[in-house]
Amino acid sequence: MRTEAGLEELPDRGVYTLVIYVGGPLEVKVGSLGVLDFRTGFYLYTGSGMGSSGLKERIKRHLGERKHVFWHIDYLLEKPGVSIKSVVASGSRARMECEVNKALMASLGAYAPFRGFGSSDCRSGCPAHLLFAGEEDPTDRVVAVYLSLGLKPVLLEVERELEGP
Repeated sequence: MRTEAGLEELPDRGVYTLVIYVGGPLEVKVGSLGVLDFRTGFYLYTGSGMGSSGLKERIKRHLGERKHVFWHIDYLLEKPGVSIKSVVASGSRARMECEVNKALMASLGAYAPFRGFGSSDCRSGCPAHLLFAGEEDPTDRVVAVYLSLGLKPVLLEVERELEGP
């Protein structure tokens, strides 16, 4: 099942995966992780929107053009040549980002190129919550992983390059 939706169709709380494309080799200084070398291809960043602002606001923040750099992913998303191709999200009462992340690694062969990226608060032993998924758009496979976990994925097709500051 592939549902194309807008932000208004997202549930209040849940889990999401950003499908990010890095258009060329890129060096990015990422807070305490230091300078990281990103290769060309698709990356998957999985997080949750369980707090007071919820899932919609978290995803809106990632899609926004101007923001305060706070999380590891912000350092990458602010760079020219980096775009969010799609967002896969699902409502959930429990925190599911680690289960989704591990399923993406197992099902897609995605791997964590930078230990600790986006997972500083992870309690499930994830090597990172940013995964490299290769050079082909993995969106359909991400949707399939959500379905395999019993989640009801909502797909946001973004297809635009982010603007840096």
